[in-house]
Amino acid sequence: MHNKNTTVYGIVPAAGVGTRMQSSIPKQYLGFGESTVLDATLARLLDTALIDKVVVVIQANDDYWPSSRYFSHDNIIVAEGGAQRADSVLNGIRAIKPLLTTGDWLLVHDAARPCVRVSDIERLIEACVGRDTGAILATRINDTVKQESDDGSIGTIDRTRLWRALTPQMFKADELENALVNAKKAGLLITDEASAIEQAGQALQIVEASSDNIKITEPADLDLANFYINQQEKTACE
Repeated sequence: MHNKNTTVYGIVPAAGVGTRMQSSIPKQYLGFGESTVLDATLARLLDTALIDKVVVVIQANDDYWPSSRYFSHDNIIVAEGGAQRADSVLNGIRAIKPLLTTGDWLLVHDAARPCVRVSDIERLIEACVGRDTGAILATRINDTVKQESDDGSIGTIDRTRLWRALTPQMFKADELENALVNAKKAGLLITDEASAIEQAGQALQIVEASSDNIKITEPADLDLANFYINQQEKTACE
């Protein structure tokens, strides 16, 4: 069970430009439903009662953010983005540093994942707090996975232990900050928060998520995300 004394802060890196979307507007600000991709994502996090506040990390002089419906929201804190995702997450952590106490948790979620289900977020939080260990949302890989070797030969990888990492990903605040800082100092490739935790040799757990928690990366993803949102809303009304 979630302990009422447990504090969870959300961090949403939203400083990217999304070049693969082939749009003049950063993908997080593209129209989505009745708002934008970013606003839809923030709505899911703010609808999660177990999250206390959410840090939105945006580019300096972001001209789109003032139009967000959450621009003046009481539970939103804004931080300035960095050169890489890890830098933006670190900036988000530093923005709430005065608020953090020992044992607080950070839940990092992609700005371009507006379809994440509140129920999945809550299960992630419960898993972390219940076992006192960080965790990520993930889905099993059902396709046959091939690996190409340098000599051109092809092999099949056992997929029974393979997972597709999603977000949110949640870790103790001090552990995540230290892992990101140390990984940056060592020049390690950090593709998500879990990879920094792994490099630090710390344990984490996997929480299976719904497959509709997709990341909007390319133009076709926007249509698919809209379809999933509509399906979720239809199911909720039945």
